[in-house]
Amino acid sequence: MEHIYSDYFNLTETITELKRDILGVVLHDDAENYTAKAYITWLKKRIDQDELEKGWASVYVDQTTCYWFHPTHYTEWHCGDKFANTHYIGIERCQSKINGVLNDNEFMKIEEVSFWLAAAILKKYHLPVNRTTVRIHKEFYNTACPARSWLIHLQNGLDTLESINKLKDYFIFKISQYYSDISKKDIEILG
Repeated sequence: MEHIYSDYFNLTETITELKRDILGVVLHDDAENYTAKAYITWLKKRIDQDELEKGWASVYVDQTTCYWFHPTHYTEWHCGDKFANTHYIGIERCQSKINGVLNDNEFMKIEEVSFWLAAAILKKYHLPVNRTTVRIHKEFYNTACPARSWLIHLQNGLDTLESINKLKDYFIFKISQYYSDISKKDIEILG
């Protein structure tokens, strides 16, 4: 896995203020065909056009690359919800467009990378893996996100609390499989 860090990790300047406290992660599906590296240019364009308020996450991940856009302990604009933005770390799973460039099995490999990454982030912040710390975008905002995962794992089931919890429980199961094996060295590479 290649880890790429934006200039925000080298400068004293940041986009936002520190998060008051970190309560967990939010897993997103980007609904695009972009790779994690493509988001480097995409986000630079948003900065140049003064459009960051349209949204961004701390980290963008695909099967081979993790792009750390902004330090995880700073507020993000990933959920359309102030509480989520100021308390949760956004993990944007790339190339999740339904009927996009990846088939379901290929996208599920990116999901696996995101589960490892979520486990590492939760361990870094000394958080357990449960329904409070592992969240999905649609819990905070009226959105289809994570639409690709919803389609694959719930066969596009009804948008109910029961379905949300079923998907979260699957994510929690997968993240838990990685959690105990996360090492101090793994945590050191996190943004």
